[in-house]
Amino acid sequence: MAYGAGYFQHNTGLFQQRGGVLNFAYRLPLGDNVQLALGVNMIGYQQELLDDRLLPGEPILPIDDEVRDFIFQLSPGLELQVEEFALGFSSENFLDYNFTESEAVSESDEKIITLMGRYEFLVSENAAGRATYLQPILYYRRVPGFDNQVGLNALWSAPGYWAQAGYNSFYGFSIGAGAKLFEKVSLGALLETGSNDNPVGGNTSYEIVLAFTFGEKEPLPPEEEEIKEDLIVEQEAQDEEEARLAAEIEAQQKAMEEAARRQELAMEQRQDSIRQAEELALVLQRRQDSIREAEQAAVALSEKVVPQKGEKYQEVSGEEGLEPGFYLIANVFGTKKYYTSFMQRLSDSGLQPKSFYRDSNKFNYVYLKRYNSIGEARKARDSKFDGRYEGDLWIFRIR
Repeated sequence: MAYGAGYFQHNTGLFQQRGGVLNFAYRLPLGDNVQLALGVNMIGYQQELLDDRLLPGEPILPIDDEVRDFIFQLSPGLELQVEEFALGFSSENFLDYNFTESEAVSESDEKIITLMGRYEFLVSENAAGRATYLQPILYYRRVPGFDNQVGLNALWSAPGYWAQAGYNSFYGFSIGAGAKLFEKVSLGALLETGSNDNPVGGNTSYEIVLAFTFGEKEPLPPEEEEIKEDLIVEQEAQDEEEARLAAEIEAQQKAMEEAARRQELAMEQRQDSIRQAEELALVLQRRQDSIREAEQAAVALSEKVVPQKGEKYQEVSGEEGLEPGFYLIANVFGTKKYYTSFMQRLSDSGLQPKSFYRDSNKFNYVYLKRYNSIGEARKARDSKFDGRYEGDLWIFRIR
């Protein structure tokens, strides 16, 4: 969050504008390296007639020779930044009201709108963490009643100074520089050469900026002074104390190593017990799976099937190497070439086709899945294998 205030005097040639500006900005983090910045300038100024040479003796325009209008202006802005790249939007006269005349200064179709894109290149960083960077800015400004403006600006910003240069399609070239003094004062200047292609003509304009930063910098904590004391200790007594401490440390270290060894042994025994229990559970699970598969195979062998009207269904008693059950057949091939192409097409579509070969008729049967009951097989066939296969499907049973 940042905020500031300033005073300005602006001479346009015809008018003199004097007033103040309050600005506020807030940057909201949206995620990793993504931020949204909101800002607003609130400007209030008095506008006086500076040059009355345009007023004729008998005025033909409703212009008073005493112009002292007080105008309030609101200029909001919005910027989205992703890492070093940012896109922004602002309106210079989103709201402007003349309190003296009790009317708006600009109509809704006379708002000045600016779109901006910028990128920040990090050049270097000093020991204090303060960075030097280069920031090019490209912008587009719509000014009702005048030609739309396109501009390019480049800013070089260092901890102690800054420099900038740019070009505007309406105003021409510009160059500026400034310095930061004593970490409190910033002084800068900007020069615009002017363009002969606009109503202003080729006159050069100047801009001087002086800024002050208030508030004290948080001081660094003072370095602790070393306290030097003269210690007189007999060398023999000191050696005895050191030997006693070394013996105590060694005894404590041996006790800790013994406790750690016992704990490690207990942990290994516990892990062995857990591993044996897991292996036993795995054996039991495999046995249960075998029993369940045998039961399902028995059900598949004993279930009687009555073909439905119009249903394509075939049943055989036993087939070497094949598990009993109901196979959802997608196609049957007698030619190796077409069989291989069909299997590849099903795999490319995300399916996992399987097949078996019957010696009795020399055909390759391509099936999508084997089921233990006719109900499951019919459900898969009628739903087109849950909508994953568009072709015809039929059921082949092996008893």
